Amino acid sequence: MFWLLTVCLFVLASLFILVPLWLRSSADSFESEELRKRANIALFHERNNELEVELSTGNIDQGQFESLVLELQQSLLADVSESDSKVAGQDSPAKPDRKSRKQKPDRAKGRARDPSFVIPILLGIIIIPLVAYGLYGEWGYIDDVELMGLFQRTVDNVDDAGEAQALIISLGEIVRGDEEDDEPRPWAWYFLAENFANLGMFAEAEIAYERSAAQLDGMPEKALVLGRVAMAKYINAGLAFTPEILEVIEQARAINPNELSILQLLASDAVEREDYEAAIEYWRLLIQANPNSQQAQTLRANIAAAQQLLVQQNTVAVDGQPVINVNLALAENLQLDGELRVFIAAHNAAREGMPPLAAVALTVSQLPASIQLDNSSVMGSSNLFSAESVYVSALVSNAGVASPQSGDYRVVSESFTHNGEPTTIELVIAEQVP
Repeated sequence: MFWLLTVCLFVLASLFILVPLWLRSSADSFESEELRKRANIALFHERNNELEVELSTGNIDQGQFESLVLELQQSLLADVSESDSKVAGQDSPAKPDRKSRKQKPDRAKGRARDPSFVIPILLGIIIIPLVAYGLYGEWGYIDDVELMGLFQRTVDNVDDAGEAQALIISLGEIVRGDEEDDEPRPWAWYFLAENFANLGMFAEAEIAYERSAAQLDGMPEKALVLGRVAMAKYINAGLAFTPEILEVIEQARAINPNELSILQLLASDAVEREDYEAAIEYWRLLIQANPNSQQAQTLRANIAAAQQLLVQQNTVAVDGQPVINVNLALAENLQLDGELRVFIAAHNAAREGMPPLAAVALTVSQLPASIQLDNSSVMGSSNLFSAESVYVSALVSNAGVASPQSGDYRVVSESFTHNGEPTTIELVIAEQVP
């Protein structure tokens, strides 16, 4: 495909040279014939005036004058007709002589030897393409262009074992040739490792990833490849961290603190250790990479489940004091700025309009979330124990204040009696404040 496009562009570029030359040649021919025609007409008028002078002086009689004028008119008509036929590309109605038959090939030969005609053709059609291809072969990225087909096949055939084996053979020949020529091909090594990983050959994938990372030294893309190195080592170590893996992770995060493969690996390990707070932090960083993706929705569900586990682990009723666990989320079709403030508060249902009994603030980017309201989050002299019946509200504030205003988003629960025991409330923010 690359060479086909190259040939098409070469033909198009040649037309930019040949067409103007042809038009210029045609224009020059037309202009010379026009000049010749004008010269013949001028000579006719000059000769006619001379004949009139001869007639007036008596050197010729009226019959001779008319005969000579008729002969002069016939000669002019023949010359003008011949010029018109040449411009139109047709044969002259006058009988051509031997000299006129030789003029055409002689003119063509002269034009072929004209430097203004020959030099542009040599430069535009022969010399410039040869020089361009030579320079591109020396300084261009033709080898990388040729590899793009193999790379695309790797991306398109992740689950095709037969295609992965064929790609391993092709990419293996390329990297073997590069070793002999001492020419680095980091991305050939990278996609070779990807195909090894697709076949479950993680020991081989680890080696190929490391070769790719070594050839990307000093480049930002190295963080991506180091992430794959850490992942392969993690799998080969039996899903456990080793000092070597931690060193690779440190190197990758020094280049890019939010490298996706590293964050996924750290989150997975945190879940294995039941360190849900750390897992939630890593999942939130992954969500920021592409907030509207399907993976982001899955990660939000993981965050909600992890927060629920944390609430279950930490929920206690101290000295008979109530605890309210609030599971808060945005509606699925609601997209809000992640920096907007969110206020969650418990209110005394019997004293509407009074300050909340307990409140917690966070941001939209932290949703979904599980929040615990208890006497440690009270806002004044009153607390949850002072009210028998309460309700919970959640407000997304555009102005960053806890009082609802037009355009904010708010949800309010039904009133309930806590009875001094832990209570769980499910809230979904969906409706806008009128």
